[in-house]
Amino acid sequence: MNKEKIFLLSALWLAQVPTKASEKIEVFTVTGSHISHNIANNIPKVTIDSQNIAALAPNSIADILSTVPGVDVFNQGGIGGLTFLSLRGGDPNFVVFMIDGVKVNDPTNSRGGAFDLGTIDPAIIEKIEIYYGSFSTIYGSDALSGVISITTKKAQDGELAIASIKVGSNNMLGGMLHLNTDVANIANLTVTGTVQNRAEGTFGDDFKRNIFNTSLSSINNINSHWQLGFYSSSGLSKYFPEDSGGNRLAIIRTPESRDYSQQNYFANLLQNITPKLNVTLSTALAQRKETISNPGIAAGLLDPVPAIDSISDYKHWDINSVATYQINDNALLAIGASLTQEDGSMNSSIDFGYPVPANYILKRTTKAIFIESSINVTDKVNMTGSFRHDDAEQLNIDTIRFTTNYQIDNASSLSAEYSEGYKLPSFFAIAHPFVGNPQLKPETSQNYDVTLEHALSEKLNMRLSAYQNTYKNLVDFDPELFTNVNRSEVRARGTEWSVDYDALTQLNISGNISYDKINTFEDNVVLRRRPEWKGNLQFNYQPLKTVSLITHLAYNDNYYDSSIPTGMVSMEGGFQMNVSMLWQIKPKIALRFAIKNISNSKTERAIGFENEGRSLTASLSSNF
Repeated sequence: MNKEKIFLLSALWLAQVPTKASEKIEVFTVTGSHISHNIANNIPKVTIDSQNIAALAPNSIADILSTVPGVDVFNQGGIGGLTFLSLRGGDPNFVVFMIDGVKVNDPTNSRGGAFDLGTIDPAIIEKIEIYYGSFSTIYGSDALSGVISITTKKAQDGELAIASIKVGSNNMLGGMLHLNTDVANIANLTVTGTVQNRAEGTFGDDFKRNIFNTSLSSINNINSHWQLGFYSSSGLSKYFPEDSGGNRLAIIRTPESRDYSQQNYFANLLQNITPKLNVTLSTALAQRKETISNPGIAAGLLDPVPAIDSISDYKHWDINSVATYQINDNALLAIGASLTQEDGSMNSSIDFGYPVPANYILKRTTKAIFIESSINVTDKVNMTGSFRHDDAEQLNIDTIRFTTNYQIDNASSLSAEYSEGYKLPSFFAIAHPFVGNPQLKPETSQNYDVTLEHALSEKLNMRLSAYQNTYKNLVDFDPELFTNVNRSEVRARGTEWSVDYDALTQLNISGNISYDKINTFEDNVVLRRRPEWKGNLQFNYQPLKTVSLITHLAYNDNYYDSSIPTGMVSMEGGFQMNVSMLWQIKPKIALRFAIKNISNSKTERAIGFENEGRSLTASLSSNF
């Protein structure tokens, strides 16, 4: 069985063979290892490429990731509301998000570093990789339950430009332009811009997002490769505040407004010193500013939340160097060091009947050294181990990761891994003048995973995973002490089963089932938005060479959620069906239609945030 086959809800995703241009930058986009693509097949992951993304005709990245086993996506109010994900039972801020290798999590606000999926436009994405488990040996702090790595559109041979326009229900309008050209036969330049707006949605929400992305990558150079990049995203959204009870229950009807801007800069250099030794140097700067005006939440079963206006500013600077040496045909070794500098601040005013300032400024430096080795023990067995030592503001933290892969036969492979992770407390959790606690300990994780992939026939394939993730010293707010504290322990155990079947030449059927059981080790304590069962089923049908249809059915089990008006309550799960169609009008012109929630399900994704119901989008794209 081809090791690159990873099963998703929607299909058996098979990573595309890179073009010559992409091969030159692949060394910079490998996520799960310090050793480049030599051991990429040995790391459990799910890969979604641009063709599969386009086939789903998504309105947001949440539409894509919600199909992945082990991923729980929760949204508050459609495209304009906050959207987060949980990976295998972990908190949303336990997932590191990377855009072209630049970490974009922001720890300055009350979300603790959880990334809002609504800030990324699916139109800019070339590839998404989902990695399960702790990756502190690669990234240091934060990656307790996994990593979501997003690669933006890059150069393709013979392609000068891509342009698209999208219209949809609730006044949705968007567009994308991607340009690609060689510069003096020494570098390739790509430029991408997208816009997406929706004014006066179903519940009076508002949403605007603009993205500009460019990269310059070397070509026609055998011994060295370099890459420069810039990414800018800005947007504005208005909707009911988190935990307010949404449009159905909120007493205060003024929407919360969030205005953000994100800029990423990166530079990478790979130098082949000898045929066996190469050195990679990389640096990245991420800057994020966010202005939030929260109108407050009236009292219900829980205490009220006063009106808060805040401005947060965060900068994250990474410098990394890695030397990779090929010991022999069966062994690779990587040794490196990194330096991380974080600067964060918040200026806020809380309305207690009169304005009370609540400001903070914090800086944090982390130094690290690491080592990783990959060994082919036999033709069928590969082992990879990594160790990292972090010095984070007088905290010395050691983490390890070990992965082994056994190719049982041509049809079957078995992999197992153990990983450790840590997460430094967010700036908000330790520095906020009212609820911050500078004595907080880092949160930690221990992760186990076993995965079996088996081809039952040329047409039928399956994947089965079992895992256990244990999280300790979880940061939580204690209402009696009125400060953040470390809780004891949470454990997530689960299984994921995926199957892919080529029923006919024109028909593919695929699906997955995920089970996740959470143990908080405390009576009457449950975690929010963690359904035990989740399932997906998809039919890909191509009746004509120029027409393809996708029907997608998703199920989420009952789960618990909380709001100020209601306290903690059990929420009803349910089904949702989506349909998309691709019509290739001409070889380089395509028309796509998508109907989300075709059954018009009214199931709420958060208490009081009513489902916006059935929606329709249409997009026209052309390659030049």
